Amino acid sequence: MTTTSNNAIEDEFRRMDADGDGLVDLTDFLRAPRKLLAALDIPEDTPKAQALMRANETQWASFLSLGDADDDGALTADEYVTTRTSPAFRSPSRPGKGEVCQTLFDVLDGDDSGTISQDEFLRAADFLCMPRTEASSYFASLDTDNDGQLSAKEFLKAVKRFYTS
Repeated sequence: MTTTSNNAIEDEFRRMDADGDGLVDLTDFLRAPRKLLAALDIPEDTPKAQALMRANETQWASFLSLGDADDDGALTADEYVTTRTSPAFRSPSRPGKGEVCQTLFDVLDGDDSGTISQDEFLRAADFLCMPRTEASSYFASLDTDNDGQLSAKEFLKAVKRFYTS
């Protein structure tokens, strides 16, 4: 666990471990999507929010099946790193893989236009504590066709880049 990539994954684990107990469980895992929904003023009982939560629950079940070595329903830092670096995690057929991205895209697409505007992106960036100027530059780099919107394809590339950088 000494590579730069693993260090980033360990940092991700620490951010997810909300209660600091050294384990990430379902409550910890669902904290980020719940906070995002709250930050965007999207009630959890809306169809978009429910879809996002279901996709994250599916992804969590997949994480457990790949890495919960002691079968306790939670992941230690080592189990989390092992899961995130496993070939099975990168498999296109992993349950929940595309669903989380698609439902996240749908949540961020607040006006249901089929794209994410810069304003919609900046709202999410505020949640991530990304400075507005940095978020604007990042948005411009993701908007590969320079139309002022992120398509689902451009957004998916951004998510892939985030998890592989």
